[in-house]
Amino acid sequence: MRRSIPPTHALGTITLCACALVLSACNGDDPSASASEGDSMSNITSASQGMTTTTDATTTTTASGSGSDSDSSDVTSTTDEPTTDDSTSSTSDGTTTDGTTTDAPTSSSTSTTDSSGSTTQNDIEPCQVEETPIEPIPSDILFVLDKSGSMSMEQWDHDNNVQTPTITRWKSLHSVVETVVTNFDAKLNFGAKLYPKIDAGSYINQGACEITPGIEVPVAPNNADALLAGIPGPDFEVLGGTPSYQALSESFTYVKGLMTGLDAAVIFITDGEISCDNPPAAAIAVISDAYEDAGIPTYVVGIDVDAVTSSQLNQFALAGGKPIANGQYKFYQATDQNELQAAMQSILDDTVSCILPVDPEPAYPDLFEVWVDGKQIDETADCANESGWHWTAEHTEIELCGAACMALKQGNGIEAKYFCLAG
Repeated sequence: MRRSIPPTHALGTITLCACALVLSACNGDDPSASASEGDSMSNITSASQGMTTTTDATTTTTASGSGSDSDSSDVTSTTDEPTTDDSTSSTSDGTTTDGTTTDAPTSSSTSTTDSSGSTTQNDIEPCQVEETPIEPIPSDILFVLDKSGSMSMEQWDHDNNVQTPTITRWKSLHSVVETVVTNFDAKLNFGAKLYPKIDAGSYINQGACEITPGIEVPVAPNNADALLAGIPGPDFEVLGGTPSYQALSESFTYVKGLMTGLDAAVIFITDGEISCDNPPAAAIAVISDAYEDAGIPTYVVGIDVDAVTSSQLNQFALAGGKPIANGQYKFYQATDQNELQAAMQSILDDTVSCILPVDPEPAYPDLFEVWVDGKQIDETADCANESGWHWTAEHTEIELCGAACMALKQGNGIEAKYFCLAG
């Protein structure tokens, strides 16, 4: 499910290019008009420097003075100042009829007039270039974080190096969350739900199976600092059980009620099987309902989980609509901090949208171009099988496809270039 609203975070630029060349016909002049009335004025706007110059395009008369016998030589019409008057007219090579020579004008954009009165243009360049932000439509991401006692009691070889001290799983998880929310802060809207509650103890009567109603950190743009301030620090001794069903149920209720119009996803992270007398089937049911009825997928991450928990998390991942296609596990199994970091990176890459608003709408859609990482990409009608881009809302929204989408997710710059017709 995709719901579009105006974006709020910058990822690239739109380059706006105004008309390349506006000829005299645009101003109501007839380029084929007869010059028999004597010297005629034709206005030609050269767009190559964003400037307008006016030149006297005079006729070269014969000895009889008849305008109908005018010289058909091409006339360069981009001189900065008119150099002729009614008594002196210039030819196309810069030599006047009285034998004097004028300086030849220079311009990167010229037009010439032949004997039939038609006008041709050479070396057209954009007249103005402006840049305005272009951003993917962000997604709302809610972390559901396991802060049970095993996350601080269990230590692991976080960097797969026996020479370094082991650390707690919570410290590793906090470090990874800090990294990804900082890196993706401008692209995604983050929030967090903790389970059990932040002040839970180790026993039932100490709140080990209780969660705080609502959400500890509401989802919001540019929310990295608020999220990190709202969860326990890296050295905090987290305690309690694993009330996964309660946490997921509360999380989906919150996400469904966001009403932001954006895509949303839940990232469920745990190091153990569900506890606190909540049956796994109940958790699977709320995950499935969120995905099938509300279009909210659930990504599942296991922190070095055992075989029993793996079986449970496989079912969670399948119900959530984001299982890993190949391999023993359908969820993301992380046996150290490096794998946990890679899993989070992969998940968040997947949640970055390749839907981009186009604002302003191009006046000439056929001349609209999309560039990624300094290379123009082609428009395609088959986004499922080809790389490129296509319109998802006519002339106001595009989607990047295939390799172009992956390039955007990896942080490569994107430009949309606007051009208009000359003349």
